[in-house]
Amino acid sequence: MRRVCALVPLGDPAIADPFAAVAAAAAVAARGGGQASAILLAREARRGDAALAQAAREGAAEILRAAHPALPEAPQAEHLLAAFAHLLRTEARDGLFILPAGPVGEELAARLALRLDAVPLGRCTDIAWEGRTLLARRPAYGGRAEARLATEATLCLAAMRRPAAAAAPAGGAPAVRAVTLDVALPGDLEPPGVAEPAADAPRRPEGARIVVAGGRGMGGAEGFAQLRELAALLDGAVGASLPAVDAGWAAVAQQVGQSGAFVAPELYLAFGLSGTAQHLAGIGPGTRIVAVNPDPEAEIFRVAELGLVAPWQEVLPRLIGRLRRA
Repeated sequence: MRRVCALVPLGDPAIADPFAAVAAAAAVAARGGGQASAILLAREARRGDAALAQAAREGAAEILRAAHPALPEAPQAEHLLAAFAHLLRTEARDGLFILPAGPVGEELAARLALRLDAVPLGRCTDIAWEGRTLLARRPAYGGRAEARLATEATLCLAAMRRPAAAAAPAGGAPAVRAVTLDVALPGDLEPPGVAEPAADAPRRPEGARIVVAGGRGMGGAEGFAQLRELAALLDGAVGASLPAVDAGWAAVAQQVGQSGAFVAPELYLAFGLSGTAQHLAGIGPGTRIVAVNPDPEAEIFRVAELGLVAPWQEVLPRLIGRLRRA
């Protein structure tokens, strides 16, 4: 069994779920009959106390707590790249290393692979071994196809989202080590700027407490206009499936799914969505889904806590009207 290790950057607000990497690594390791390890990177060792417990709950059997006093409060990708590259050179020269999917994790996975002469696997949906060969799957062509990769390289980097089914936690307390880094970090970086969105720019669904989403079943832009109205009443954001985005009814930034955004709201209101696996891959496992679809056999009803078999035209205007009166 080859090493499977999660790389967990702590303190970066741009990484919504850093421990998704640990859950993914534990699932990959379990399928191969082994256990996963994790490297937690933070500015101070004591900051990792809660993180240590969380990594153990996610399934890490071995944990390395790495602290670098020079890390900024909100580290940038360049800082994390330098620290992780040093750690992998000194602590682990081979194995599969998994980062949390998302802009930061995927950038780090690609740049670490380049810096360490490793194989970059990209954002994968599944990884397993057959003998000495590592097999990985990842979406291609905007989720319309799947790429299957095979390699016998001894060092690979990938980014993965939290799996739908969590692996069983490792038995007993994890083995823990601590290390303090003194590797030089880039010191001449400009702080990230904050750009105000355009007044007419749609609110992105990532981070929203409530997401109101529509699919091909909305039939056109008129339905999405009502979704926007409902989202405004609920202080939520609008999401969309790939077919709805392709049809021009919603912006690319609003796409939820395997090839779009990953969201984990408290409530996901799905109108006219069939519930394909590619779309559901973009919704956090803890999200409560309410679905409205005229097809009683729609896959979305298999995961919805509450489902209503009806066309959206009968439900959406009534819901908007009731909220207005409230």
